[in-house]
Amino acid sequence: MSPDRYRHFRIEARELADALRSGAMGLGAGPSPQGAVTAMLRQAHTLKGAARVVGLASLADLAHQAEAQLEALRDGALPPPAGAAGRVLALLESVDAELNGLDAPPSPAPQLAADPLPPVGSVRLGVKELDELIDLQRSARLRLAQMAELAAGRGPASALAQGLEQAGRDLASAQLSAGRMRLAPVSRLFYFLEQVCGDAAGALGKAVRFEAAGGGLRLEAPLLLALQDGLQHIVRNAVVHGIEPPEARAKAGKAACGIVGVALTLASRRLLIHCWDDGQGLDLGAIGAAAKARGLWDGSGALSEKAAGGLLLSGGLTTSRELTELAGRGLGMGILRSVVERLKGSLQLSSGQGHGLDLRIEVPARLSAYAALEVEAGGRACLIPFRDVRSARHLGPLPPPGTPLAATLMEGSAALPLLPLAACLGVLGLRPRVAVVMGDGEGRFALGLDRVRGVRDALVQPLPEMAPACPLALGVSLDEAGDPCLVLDLAGLGQAAREPRDAWPSGDGPVKALPLLVVDDSLTTRMLELSILETAGYAVDLAASAEEGLARLRERRYGLLLVDVEMPGMSGFEMLELLRQDPELKGIPAILVTSCSSPADRSRGVAAGARDYIVKGEFDQSRLLGRIRELLS
Repeated sequence: MSPDRYRHFRIEARELADALRSGAMGLGAGPSPQGAVTAMLRQAHTLKGAARVVGLASLADLAHQAEAQLEALRDGALPPPAGAAGRVLALLESVDAELNGLDAPPSPAPQLAADPLPPVGSVRLGVKELDELIDLQRSARLRLAQMAELAAGRGPASALAQGLEQAGRDLASAQLSAGRMRLAPVSRLFYFLEQVCGDAAGALGKAVRFEAAGGGLRLEAPLLLALQDGLQHIVRNAVVHGIEPPEARAKAGKAACGIVGVALTLASRRLLIHCWDDGQGLDLGAIGAAAKARGLWDGSGALSEKAAGGLLLSGGLTTSRELTELAGRGLGMGILRSVVERLKGSLQLSSGQGHGLDLRIEVPARLSAYAALEVEAGGRACLIPFRDVRSARHLGPLPPPGTPLAATLMEGSAALPLLPLAACLGVLGLRPRVAVVMGDGEGRFALGLDRVRGVRDALVQPLPEMAPACPLALGVSLDEAGDPCLVLDLAGLGQAAREPRDAWPSGDGPVKALPLLVVDDSLTTRMLELSILETAGYAVDLAASAEEGLARLRERRYGLLLVDVEMPGMSGFEMLELLRQDPELKGIPAILVTSCSSPADRSRGVAAGARDYIVKGEFDQSRLLGRIRELLS
C-alpha cells in the first residue's frame, strides 16, 4: 500500500458526492423522478461500501444516513418531505469535511515508487508505449502525404497502392498499440472484491474465503470499472445473506469457512462472469413475504425460484429483518441488473436450497489480452490461450491414410482424442508432428499441429460482425504487421475432437487450383476475406486497388476474383468492364463484394460481367464459399 492509502478512494468518493449533491439540488416540490432517486440511492450505497473497504467508519455512517433520507423518496409517488433535500445536502457537507481531512498523506517524505495497484478503472502508460504510438502515427501521416503528392502528379498506380497498403499497416499497428493502452488486469478487480469480501465477513464475524479465476486476463479498463460497480454488491450480498453463521454451517454439515467466488472467461464475442457461493441459497419464503408486503406479489401459489430471482433483480426488495450498514435496502441486485443492462448483457440466477446462489452474466467484450501459444498447422498460424495448454510433445509415426481407427494419443493410461488442426482449417492430407494436450479431467484432448512457434502476448478482438460465428474461434489477434491470426476456443476444439472419426483424411494434400485474387481498398475487408478463403484451403493474393489488381492479373493466372466497387481511382465496375474487353482475362469469373446495395448498383454489376453480387451488410460466409465452389467447378 502506498503512503497515501486514500489516494484512489478520494477520487471515487468526490465523484459520488458531487453526483449526490447535483441530484439533491434537483429535488423540487413536485414528485421526485424515480430514476433519479434510485440513482442517488445507488451512489450513496456505493460510497458507503467504498468507505468501509478503506476503513473509514465515520464516512460510511454519513453515507448510510444519506441512504435513510433518500429511502422515503424511492417510490416517487409523493412530493419529498419538507427539508429532505436540505438534510441530504447537510450530510454531504459533512462528507466533504471528512474528505478534506484526508488530503494530506500521513508521511510527508517524497516517494519515487509508483502505487503497485492503481484503481480498477485506470491504466498505466509507459513512455516507450507512447513513443511507439506517436512514431506509428507520424509514419502513417508521412505516407499519406507522399501518396497525395503522387496523386497530384499522376504517379504510377502501383506506387499509390503500395503506399496505401503500408499506411494501412501503420494505422493498424497504431490501433493495436492504442488498444493495449486501454487494458487493465482483471487481477486488480479481484483484489478489490477480495477486500470487499473480507471487510463484510469481518464485520459479521464470519469466516469466508474469496476464490477467483481469470486474473491473468486483461480487459478494457472502463469495462472492469463497470463490473466492479455491480460485482462488489453481489460479493457483499453473498457474505451477508448467503454465507451462514459458523454454528448454522456446522449444523448443516458444511465447513466452517464459507466460499464466495468470481470467475471470468472469454467465449467468442462475449465475456462470461460466473459468481457463486456455498451458502444457504434463496430463502423463497422470506422473499415471498417481503414481496407480498411491498405489493410486488399477490401471494397466490408457490413462489418459484425464477420468479424469486426476478423480484430480487428488480431492486428494492430485501429479506433483512433489520437495517444495518451492510444490508437492509435491497439495492445490490438492482445495481447489478442496471450495470448488465448498460453493458447490453444478460443475467441468469439460479439457486439450490442450502447449496448457495449461482449467477451467470454475459456481456460483450471488444478487447482483451492474455498470453497465447502461437502454433502452425497447414501453413496457417493460430493462437491458443496459454491457460488452456497442459503439455506438448512430438508425435511418433501415425496410422497410414485410411486406417479404420480413430486417432488417439496415449497419456498415461488414458487415450485422448487427437484432433488434426490442419483438417479443421480445410487442409487435408497433412500428418501432425506435434501434439498439444488441452483441457482438464475427462474433457482433455490433444490438438495435432505442424509446430509450436512460441508464447506471445495477444491483443484479442471479436471476429468482425460480417463474419459468422465460428465454434473454433474466440476472436482474432493482429500481429505487429497488422495481419490477423485466429485465436482458437477450447470448448469448440474439444467438441470437434470428441466427434467420431472413422479414419485419418486421405490424400496427398489440398487440391491444386488456381489462386483467387481479392481487390479491395479496405485493409480490414481484405484481411477478413483472406482469412476466410485460406481457411477454406484456397491460395489467395491481395490488391488494394483496381489498378493494382489489373497489374497482378497480367503477372499471374487466377481462378476467380473478389472485387470491391467503391475504390480510389478506378471503381470495381470499371475494372470488370475492362476485363470483358480483354480476350485473355474475360473468362475469369468475378464476384462483387460491396457496400453498394441499390437495385441500380446491382444492375450495373451484372451488366459489367459480375457472376454474383454480395452486399457486405448481408454477408454470409457459407453462401460466399458455396458460390466460389460453383464458379470454380
